[in-house]
Amino acid sequence: MRIYETARALAERHNVHVVCQRYPKTDRESIIEGIHVHRVGFVQSQIHYLQRLVFSPFLLPSLLKIRFDIINTSWLLPPIISYASAKITKTPIVFTSDGILWGNVISNQIRGYGFIREAFGRMMEDIDLKPDYDGYIAVSQGTKSELTLMGIHPSKVFVVPNGVDLDLVDSVEAMRAKAPTICYVGHLEPRKNIMDLIEAFKIVLQEVPIARLLVVGSGNLMGEAMERAKALAIKENIEFKGALPHEEAIKTMKTSDCLVLPSLIEGFGIVLAEANACHRPAIAYDIPNVRDVIKDGFNGFLVKPRNIKMLTSRIIEILSDRKKGKKMGENGRRLVEEKFTWRKVAEQTLNVYRKVLELSI
Repeated sequence: MRIYETARALAERHNVHVVCQRYPKTDRESIIEGIHVHRVGFVQSQIHYLQRLVFSPFLLPSLLKIRFDIINTSWLLPPIISYASAKITKTPIVFTSDGILWGNVISNQIRGYGFIREAFGRMMEDIDLKPDYDGYIAVSQGTKSELTLMGIHPSKVFVVPNGVDLDLVDSVEAMRAKAPTICYVGHLEPRKNIMDLIEAFKIVLQEVPIARLLVVGSGNLMGEAMERAKALAIKENIEFKGALPHEEAIKTMKTSDCLVLPSLIEGFGIVLAEANACHRPAIAYDIPNVRDVIKDGFNGFLVKPRNIKMLTSRIIEILSDRKKGKKMGENGRRLVEEKFTWRKVAEQTLNVYRKVLELSI
């Protein structure tokens, strides 16, 4: 989403190319909203890192064929090939990080991914950050701190947050549900930690018996989450919606009183900003990378990680006082308008490019 939205905004005034892997029923070359898209390699129907690693050498011919002023690479595709092409063509290169995933999974002892996957992911993170890029974009202050801890000089790291498509958000029509309702939007995987929310919701129902929990997303913890809800005898109050189109996820946020994200690892927490854009407060665990989005008591609440009692209390506080929730939601909307629109993200990204280009002369 970030690549598309930023590229779309920059393409209004600049020549923007995106080089990516091929997917079924796509042309090798196309122009989408002014973005020149180059799809290379063999057709792939699935997305996982090993496939992207195998595919990455196909990037090199396209990157060498076109003369760029600057290259922006990221974790999404192994960036070593992008770095190699930048050195060959003497083109400045920027690396964008949306957070250190596998290093944090290991350091926080989050189980459920498997030793081989964790070890491979950590190894690739270390390899991807070995090159000396000309500049770095971090999506949050917390992400910048992660990069500096890995040896990157702070002066080379620029914080440019993620954004929200306010036009899309405002185009979705939905009424707040009559029953007190909270929602979760995200993958159902260990780091997202939905099990804490289910445990907390059991206690919430003791105070607010008619409360509802809407769960949007899919993942390998779906079955376990549903079984836990059944074991706690709260399944009737929880609706597992599965993966939904973006518009439907936004509609779910708008029908809810607040969004709850009990993640233990986030790069930014874009759903928190999206909830605020919907005029809804958000509750999240107090981890560094979400503090750029949620200001405790202003547009939501930050809760000590793993503190289910405190998480429960904050949910009940918002469900019991819709006036307070509305005030927080309005605060959040203003914050998004001021800091987290894709147009502002594109402008800040362009400023980073200009600084890197100036330093490379």
